[in-house]
Amino acid sequence: MSEGQRNILDIIAELSNRTVTIPVLDIAVIQRSGLPAEEVRDYFDQLEGLDYITIGIKVSGTDFRLINMTKEGLLASSENQPLR
Repeated sequence: MSEGQRNILDIIAELSNRTVTIPVLDIAVIQRSGLPAEEVRDYFDQLEGLDYITIGIKVSGTDFRLINMTKEGLLASSENQPLR
């Protein structure tokens, strides 16, 4: 996994409280990352391809999509966490 992918996955994990049941807004991840929106969306596509996240469809009249972590994504994200 690239450093960029790891950073975006970690942001999603943090915003979702490290659970698969709490979705996060794609725009919240983009804002927190500080990266250009298109770059972050590329990472979203890559992470979805790795089965680390699922991306909901964009509902008509909204400016966001919901993103959920998968179990695989949580495992990949937790590998980067320090032991307590």
